Amino acid sequence: MGFIRHSFKRRLFFIILSVTLVLVIFGGILTIQGFQARIRADHEREDREQEIAIGNKIDDVLTLSESVLDKIAESDALKKALMPGPKNDLDTYSALYEVTADIRDYAVVDLYLGGTSKFSTRRGVASEELPTNYAVLREADQAAGETVYAMDPSDATESGATLIIARKITDVGAKGYAVIRITQNELKRILAGSFNARDGFMLTDKFFRPFCLMGTAESKNNLSVIRKNLFKNDLYNKDIEENVYISEVGDSGLISIYITPPAFEKSAVRAGYQIVLMQVVISILLCLLVASRLSSSFSKPINTLSVAMKQFRKGDFDTKIDLNREDEFGQLASGFNKMTARLKDTMRERVEAERKVNEAHIELMQAQLNPHFLYNTLDTIKWVAKANQVPEVATLSSSLATILRTGISENQFCLLESELDLVRNYCDIQKIRFDDCFDLEIEVKESIAKAYVPKLILQPLVENSIIHGLEGRSDGRIKITADRLSSDKDTDSDTLVITVSDNGKGISDEMIKLIETDDPEALKGHLGLKNVNTIIRLYYGSEYGVSAKRTETGTEMTVRLPFSTETPVKEREITP
Repeated sequence: MGFIRHSFKRRLFFIILSVTLVLVIFGGILTIQGFQARIRADHEREDREQEIAIGNKIDDVLTLSESVLDKIAESDALKKALMPGPKNDLDTYSALYEVTADIRDYAVVDLYLGGTSKFSTRRGVASEELPTNYAVLREADQAAGETVYAMDPSDATESGATLIIARKITDVGAKGYAVIRITQNELKRILAGSFNARDGFMLTDKFFRPFCLMGTAESKNNLSVIRKNLFKNDLYNKDIEENVYISEVGDSGLISIYITPPAFEKSAVRAGYQIVLMQVVISILLCLLVASRLSSSFSKPINTLSVAMKQFRKGDFDTKIDLNREDEFGQLASGFNKMTARLKDTMRERVEAERKVNEAHIELMQAQLNPHFLYNTLDTIKWVAKANQVPEVATLSSSLATILRTGISENQFCLLESELDLVRNYCDIQKIRFDDCFDLEIEVKESIAKAYVPKLILQPLVENSIIHGLEGRSDGRIKITADRLSSDKDTDSDTLVITVSDNGKGISDEMIKLIETDDPEALKGHLGLKNVNTIIRLYYGSEYGVSAKRTETGTEMTVRLPFSTETPVKEREITP
């Protein structure tokens, strides 16, 4: 099978050949056998009809003979002829000819007294005497008025015998018998034309001794085989090629055997299978031709696809397949071209995303203004302010130092509680700057505060509320809440929703549209908000990020990102 699997052409040839051979061989065999079964059934039906027609002819002969015997038994003139006393032969023959008129053209009728024929319809030759102590007269004597059928012992041979139909006349006071003789030649004449020359017919007694053999049955071979099979208790048609139909003729004890040739000769069946064999050979040749043509038709587009895929694996993303086809190969080529184009766009988008992350990181670093130097300087200012008892300066320095320490950390993620501490420090600085014109309220459960978030994502939102939303207010209020929402998608992660709301003048519709757009460049003039949105979407996808809406009391900014209480396995390294 490896030899076949290693070649597309051989596999195609093997598949086509297998299907074709199954259809040809099984279809041919089923057709031949079905045709034979149908012809045999029709042939058997016709044979049965023919057998019935022959049996009806024989039955008509026997029925007429029985009717003649009945008339003889009822005729006073004929019964008187068999009794002692004077007889009028003219009256007797007149009565005998009258009652035998229906069968006289093929049968001879005799009236026997004992074993001697007294009156007969035979012309010119006297009828033979019949012994009374055996054969037909003895059977008729024992039957007491019933009809018996037997062979004439005087001319019985292997080829046939005269059929004797006899009945005892019971009320004549002596052993009187009416005997009807039908010779085998007359039987053949009666049945002539009932079957064709290829058929055979035999009329036998219950011991299969023949009265007449006709047609192909005259060879006596089949009769010998039938007799032998029955004596051995085998099927009667064993070792006989012809169809044999055996039936009894009424209640006479006679047996009708009809023989017909088989519906199909062996040569005809052999010819049918030779035709199937020729079809198999022709099918193999056609399969070779079709497989060769099909493989050539298939191999060209397949080779084109294979070459294009090899070029693509080598890094040539501009590879295209040009197949002017509308079938499955054309669809594959079109799909390949779309795949390479989409992959190329994806890689371009990835490079662009990396570039934007780097730019955002550079901007954050530029905004940090050398945080190491500032952190050391602010730490010195804090201790000088405490030494000189100036608490505002100490608070400013301490809070700013905390913010800067978070900014210079190499970690890109932190706990939400750390992010909230940074917001508190930032608000402490802004309260001193704006003379305590606002309050900060944070409502976050401890379990939610343990979630990891990208650092520095809340400070820009709070700054936006203070600078733009609470401008000119002396009773400002900023509230931060966080909640964990179950995911409504087919994912295992829940969503962390952080809300920053204020009671300021409210955000403009133009700003809301800028925040909702997927293009970070639209927020280019809002550095902090742009960086937050860019970082969240690059980390987690476009379905997360910052959204805003105007409420009756001010502005509400919402941050959505996946909820996670575990440190990311590998923080993204952003190289400027």
